[in-house]
Amino acid sequence: MKSLFIFFLLLVLALNFGCKHTDTIPVKVKLNLEKEYTKSLSKNDPWVRDQIEQQSLNVDADSVIVHYYDIKIEIENTGQRDIYVWLMTCSWYSNIKINNNYIYFYTRGCDSNFPGREKITPQSKITLNGTVRKNLKFDYPDENSIYGKEVEFTKVGLVTIDDIYKTNVEVVDYSLNMEDKSKHKVIWSNGIKLLSEKDQYQEEFD
Repeated sequence: MKSLFIFFLLLVLALNFGCKHTDTIPVKVKLNLEKEYTKSLSKNDPWVRDQIEQQSLNVDADSVIVHYYDIKIEIENTGQRDIYVWLMTCSWYSNIKINNNYIYFYTRGCDSNFPGREKITPQSKITLNGTVRKNLKFDYPDENSIYGKEVEFTKVGLVTIDDIYKTNVEVVDYSLNMEDKSKHKVIWSNGIKLLSEKDQYQEEFD
């Protein structure tokens, strides 16, 4: 009787392990900082103006210094089958999340922009190059505001919305699934520290 109980216990554990393994998405996202620099922008620039107005920032000059970071995002298929991930042809950052509220994608205009599924073969990767910039509040804080502790590391997350193994997915499904946030599964990258110029380093990526 004891042997039978142990047999069924091992069977249940094996089945549970199998289910967890099946749910694992074989995708690895890596974030690299390529370059850091600053630009002077007029405080009448739309993005700058919104930052100042929404946060009541203290800006006396006609221009501000904005911190920019060129980044590289690698999306790797660590599995044994072809996978497909949705990316907009131009505004691919629409399919990427950032884990904090002080770093933003620097977006440029798009002449042609539509959703498509990028095929990634086993043990290969695709690379996305982009630019992010930092909230102005760190350099032009509102004198009457007290900012709480910030998220220390910046991470990016790839948004998946359907079966990554399916090849025949309609664009209409993309639009609906992007609207339905309950469909979203986010695969997060390693973190990089962008809060301080003097204390900037890359978190070890396992």
